[in-house]
Amino acid sequence: MQFGLTPVDFAVIALYFVFAIGLGLYLSRQSGDSVESFFVSSRQLPWWLAGTSMVATTFAADTPLAVTGIIAADGISGNWLWWCWAIAHLTATFFFARMWRRSGVITDAEIVELRYSGRPAAALRAFKAVYFGLFINCLTMAWVIAAMVKISRAFFTVNPVVVIVVCMTGSVLYTSLGGFRSVVVTDFLQFALGMAGALTLAYFVAAEFGGLGSLPTDQADGAGLLGALATSLEGTTRSLGDVLDFLPSRDHPTIPPVYLAVLLVAGWWRFAEGSGYIVQRLAACRDERHAQAASLWFAVAHNALRPWPWILVGLAALVVYPDTESSGQLSLEAVMVRNGRVEILRVRPQRIDLAGDTALYAGSLPADCETELGGRPVKWSAWTDTGTDTGTGADGLRADLTGWPEGGHLALVVRCPGAEAVHLGHLDIVLGDREMAYPLLMRSALPPVVLGLVVASLLAAFMSTVDTHINWGASYLIQDLYRRFIRPDASTRHYLAASRVAILVMAVLAGLSALFVDNIATVWRFLITLGAGLGSVSAVRWFWPRVTPHAEFAALGVTTVSAIALELANPLFGVTIAASTKIMAVALVSLAAWVPTALWGPQNLPATLESFARKVRPPGPGWRRYIEGPTEPLAPSVARFAAGLVVVFGGLFGIGAVILGRTMIGVVWIAVAAVLAFTSSVQTRPGALR
Repeated sequence: MQFGLTPVDFAVIALYFVFAIGLGLYLSRQSGDSVESFFVSSRQLPWWLAGTSMVATTFAADTPLAVTGIIAADGISGNWLWWCWAIAHLTATFFFARMWRRSGVITDAEIVELRYSGRPAAALRAFKAVYFGLFINCLTMAWVIAAMVKISRAFFTVNPVVVIVVCMTGSVLYTSLGGFRSVVVTDFLQFALGMAGALTLAYFVAAEFGGLGSLPTDQADGAGLLGALATSLEGTTRSLGDVLDFLPSRDHPTIPPVYLAVLLVAGWWRFAEGSGYIVQRLAACRDERHAQAASLWFAVAHNALRPWPWILVGLAALVVYPDTESSGQLSLEAVMVRNGRVEILRVRPQRIDLAGDTALYAGSLPADCETELGGRPVKWSAWTDTGTDTGTGADGLRADLTGWPEGGHLALVVRCPGAEAVHLGHLDIVLGDREMAYPLLMRSALPPVVLGLVVASLLAAFMSTVDTHINWGASYLIQDLYRRFIRPDASTRHYLAASRVAILVMAVLAGLSALFVDNIATVWRFLITLGAGLGSVSAVRWFWPRVTPHAEFAALGVTTVSAIALELANPLFGVTIAASTKIMAVALVSLAAWVPTALWGPQNLPATLESFARKVRPPGPGWRRYIEGPTEPLAPSVARFAAGLVVVFGGLFGIGAVILGRTMIGVVWIAVAAVLAFTSSVQTRPGALR
C-alpha cells in the first residue's frame, strides 16, 4: 500500500512545532541571568536528564538515514563505522567524566587555559573555539540538516532552502528563548518521541512482510521479513552472512579485516575525552558523581538500545529497493493491434532512480487504456516539453513516480478495451541514494496520522541535535572568544543578548553548510579520519604533564592538512585510498608531530601544572610530583571500562540475536550485560558514591 502525507498528518506536524516553541517560551523564565546559567543551567542537572540529553543529541534525523545507507553498502557489520565510538564513550565515562566536572569549565576549549598558561594557551583556546565551534560544529549540523532535506524530498517537491529555513527557525526560537535548560528538557521529550517513531516504523515495515519471520533452514523455507531478505539475495553477489553478520568475515566484500582493526584501534580517538556537547552536559551536572552516571547512561542507551529499529528498516530496504542491473534498453515499446489498427506504444526512460527524476514520459497512449507498473496503476497527465531531453517529442504524457513504494525489475503493462494486455517490457526502479530508502518506506508503510507522528518524531530528533549544536557552538563564540578576548568587562545582560545573537549566527552558518552535503556516511568517515589525529593529544594531556599547547597546535595543523589532502586525492588526482589507510596515516602523522614537540619543545610552567593538578586531580602516576598525597589509581577505572564494554556490546548484540532468531545466544548475552550493568550502576550512580 502507499499513503503519503494527508492534511491530518500536516496538522500533527504543525502541532509538534507549536509544542516545541511553546515549551521554549515556558522555559524562557528559567534561562537564567548569567552566562553560566544560559549555557550549563547553573550546573544543577541530574544524571538522568543530562545523559538522556546526550543520547537525544546523537539521535538526529540523519542517523536512521545513514544506518540505512550503511546496511545497503556493507550490511549490519558496516555499523562498526560508528559502533567503535562506544569505546570512546566508555573511556570518557570512566577516565574523564569526573575530571571534566571538577574542572568547572563551560566549554572544552576553556580547559586549555587551565591546563596551560601564557599567550600560547590563550591562542590555542581562541583557535579551538573557531575550529570546533565553527568548522567541526557546522560540518556536523550540515549533515543533520541535509537529512531533513532528504526526508522532505520523499513527500513533496520543495526548494531545500525552504526546508532549511523552516526547520532552523523552530530550533533557533526555543533555543534562544530558554537557553540550555530549554535544550535539555526538550531533548528528553524529543528522545522519547524519536524512539517511539523509530519503533513504530520498524513495526509497520515488518508487518508489510507478515512480521519478522525466520531465516530459511534445511527443514523449512524462510518467512516474513527475514525470509524475504534471504530470497532477495539469491542469485546476487552478496551472501546472507555478508548482510546479517555482526562481525564481518575475513572475505567480506566491503569490510576487510584491516579496516575493522583500524576502527577498533584508532577510529574512536576523537571522542575519547568526550566531545564538546558531551562536555557541556558533564559540566552542567550537579557534581562529578552525576557526571559519571550521566556518561554511563549515555554510553549504554546510545550504543546498545537505539540501533535495532533502524537496522530492521535498513534490512527491509534491501528487499523493497534491491540493486537492479539495467538491461541497457533505450526505450520500452510494443505494438498493439486494436480494431484492425496498429498502434506503437513507447515509454521512456527504461531506468528510474527514485532519488532523482522520478517521471515516466510517453509520446501518446490511448485515452481509454490503463497502465500498470509491477501490478500497480500508473497515473498519466498531459505534459509539454520545455527543453528536457526525454526523446518523446514536444508534447505527450507524464507519470510522476515520486514515492513509488517498491523497486526492482518491474513489468510495465498497458490494458486497453478490445485488445489483449500489451507488455511494454520491464522498467528498472532503482534507488541511487540508498539513504533515501528510510523516508520512502515511511511514505509507503505508514497510514495517515501515524505517518504524521513519525515525521514529527524525526523532526524532534533533528531539533534535539540542532538545538544542542547551536547552543554549544554559541558557547564557544561567547565564552572562548567574545567574553575572553573582545569584551571581557561587559554586563551579564550584554553577554546574554550576545549569546542569542551567536545562536542565530550558528544557525545561519549551519544552514549554508548543509547545501553542500549529499551523503551523510561520507561526512562521518571524514570526521573519523580527522579525529584519529585530533583525539590522541587531547586525551593524553590529562595524564602526561609534558603535553603543551605547542604540541596541540602541531597535532591540529598536520591532522587537518593531511586529512583534507587524503580526502581530495581521488577527485583531484584519481588516486583511491582505502579508508583504513587514511585513518592510520592521519593518526601516525599526528603522533609524529605532537609527541616530539611535547618532549623537546617549550615546556609548561610548574606553577600552572600544580594548579591544574590541585583542581582536577588527575589519576595515575603522571601527576604524583604535583599532587600532595597519593594519586587515585587507574586500575579500578580500567576494570569498570572492561565491564562496560561487555555491557554495551553484549546488550547490542544480544538484542540483535534475539531479533534475528538466535534466541538462546541472545538471551545469554543480554543476561550477562544486565548483571554487569547493574553492578556498574551500583558503583557509579550518585547515591552510591557518596
